[in-house]
Amino acid sequence: MKILIYDTNWSEFLKHLPYKLTFAYSEDEVYEITYKEKFDFYIFDFEEGYSALKNLRESGDNTIAIFLSNLETFAAQKKAYEIGDDFFKKSSTYVEEIKIKIDYFIKKEFGFNKVIKYKNIFFYPSLHKLYIDNKKVELTPLENELLILFFKYKDRYLSKEFLLERLNVKIESLKVKISNLRKLGFEIENLREFGYKLKENR
Repeated sequence: MKILIYDTNWSEFLKHLPYKLTFAYSEDEVYEITYKEKFDFYIFDFEEGYSALKNLRESGDNTIAIFLSNLETFAAQKKAYEIGDDFFKKSSTYVEEIKIKIDYFIKKEFGFNKVIKYKNIFFYPSLHKLYIDNKKVELTPLENELLILFFKYKDRYLSKEFLLERLNVKIESLKVKISNLRKLGFEIENLREFGYKLKENR
């Protein structure tokens, strides 16, 4: 899950979200980054980022977005709902609220239930965890993202270019993570002319 964050006030808290995060610190930087990369999720400060998201929407960018704000007026919420996906006030539990929303998006977007079974492996996408023969295995954010893509597109090969763009990594890192997943028991095929594919669950 690739997330762009434009919230200069709360970046220190948001950096602990267990996803691949990119931070923007000005409206111009938002445009520059989104021109070069595609993201699965935006988290924007309402006061700072409303104009940026409105312009992105008008350009055809429909990336799901969450606004963060201390404003709790109906007028502010109505304005946010018009172009955003949701509206959160800042509170002591606000990072956890965001994670819940993102986890909901993962299940909605990818059609995943709470757990995915693959051979003797149980995969929890929203928790970044595996259980192999009842033994818990922690996944890195990149490994978790890679597995989500393999399960989402399980019926086709994923090209190297597609994976590098979606994960925003170098080829060396991609190969290491695929090797790690194979060691855990995931059968990942590699055909040079087509790319990578997770073999069917047997």
